[in-house]
Amino acid sequence: MKGRRFRAAAAVLAASLLALAAGCAGGPVKQSHAPVFFPPAPNLPRLQYLTGFSNSVDVEGAAADTISLISFDKHVEQKVSRIIKPSGIASKKGKLYVTDIAGQLFVIDLPKKKMEQFKGNEGLGKLKKPVGVAVDDAGFVFVSDIERKEVLIYDTNGEYLKSIGSELNFSPTDIAVDHENLYVLDTRKSVIRVLDPLTGDQIKEIGKLGDPMQSLMLPTRMTLDDKGVIWVTNAGRGNVTSYDRDGHFLGSFGKFGDGMGQFARPKGITTDVNGYVYVVDSGFQNVQIFTDKGRLLSYFGSAKIPVGGMNLPSDIAISGSDLGYYQEFAEKDFQLSQVIFVANQFGDNKIGIYGLGQRKGVDYEAAYKRAADERARKAQEILKERSKQQEQKKEAAAKL
Repeated sequence: MKGRRFRAAAAVLAASLLALAAGCAGGPVKQSHAPVFFPPAPNLPRLQYLTGFSNSVDVEGAAADTISLISFDKHVEQKVSRIIKPSGIASKKGKLYVTDIAGQLFVIDLPKKKMEQFKGNEGLGKLKKPVGVAVDDAGFVFVSDIERKEVLIYDTNGEYLKSIGSELNFSPTDIAVDHENLYVLDTRKSVIRVLDPLTGDQIKEIGKLGDPMQSLMLPTRMTLDDKGVIWVTNAGRGNVTSYDRDGHFLGSFGKFGDGMGQFARPKGITTDVNGYVYVVDSGFQNVQIFTDKGRLLSYFGSAKIPVGGMNLPSDIAISGSDLGYYQEFAEKDFQLSQVIFVANQFGDNKIGIYGLGQRKGVDYEAAYKRAADERARKAQEILKERSKQQEQKKEAAAKL
């Protein structure tokens, strides 16, 4: 009798635990804190912090086998993959690719609740200190490894193909790829090496020009936009420089400083479909957003805020895929247009997820125009008041 009662109680408890496991199996959850927007109220919000993750349990949820021990009398350990110190991040066709300088490359599909260690990371394809990652349109994966001093190439199934660049003796800190060439950022030589991905031969170099102010100086990260412009952050000068694919200098913006639009330690950089340029600053621990002409539009993130902040951010990626999935994390009247992923080397959430968008039913352009008109009106009032004061001073001086 006691045995039957025990088994019945165990079954009830097991059912409860299984229900709990099912509830935990949904991947990242919408967090219970108040919505965090950038810029903060009373400004119109343009970005919302959505959620974040650091390991496979965050992405996939807890396995039921690790909970239902009483009913099944077995213990199956769940193998947890953890992001230790992410360096590079790329987004391609809804998947995230994250390099971890601890020697891993993770492939994450959040809508499908999957996080896997890259299967080609073994044998000849074993990563030692991966930093940059890029994926071409065909699905081939390119990883720069600063300890191996090579770029490793994997096929669409994640199998190792080959390594290139060993004879160049370079420091490959970041990479980009298009339909023809592989662009490798060599920080030690302050140059972009353009390689043939098939042969590994160097075609040319970009970033060393006659004018030092147009040349690279301790470059840290780069990105290649859909117009063929190469954007590079420079740790040695505290600015961003841009070039076309032929190596012609296009422009630069930014400098060292603690003001808006200035940088302390510029690192990751990317662009979006609007042509905006997003620059990660690991010193200020935020991301600043610029036009392609270098005009500051906004910024988000901070080390000072407990939710939605950043902790030594290193890289950034942007995606327009699976917006329906990410919309579930946003406030109901905030409509997402893009999703932004920021890699943090410390903190609880190694990958922070933000949504770019706007409130439904709000005409942002009209609101911005009203704000600009109001600023212009106030400026005119100030000028009139100053002019009036100057006239009064002149009249007073004439009477003396």
